Amino acid sequence: MARNHVERLGEFREILVATRREGIRNVHHTRDAMRASGFQIGDSDGSSYGAELKALQEEIEAVDRAIEDEKRLALALESAAQSRRPTKPRIVKGT
Repeated sequence: MARNHVERLGEFREILVATRREGIRNVHHTRDAMRASGFQIGDSDGSSYGAELKALQEEIEAVDRAIEDEKRLALALESAAQSRRPTKPRIVKGT
């Protein structure tokens, strides 16, 4: 079950990263289009995306932490399940 959670979180992370990359592409595309149209733009143009980029990055980092948490939970559950399994008695041969 936990593996499924990790996979879903991984897919969600991929969506967030794709969104981040698309936003950066859009900033550069808009900037290039403005320059091509003759607008005088400074080097700092496109910085308005910074706040959105920061929020996206914080979400990605939160998902990364959630993935690690799910992995830890899965290991703990697996360890607990193994400790509850009955063990076969060892037969010790006498000399």
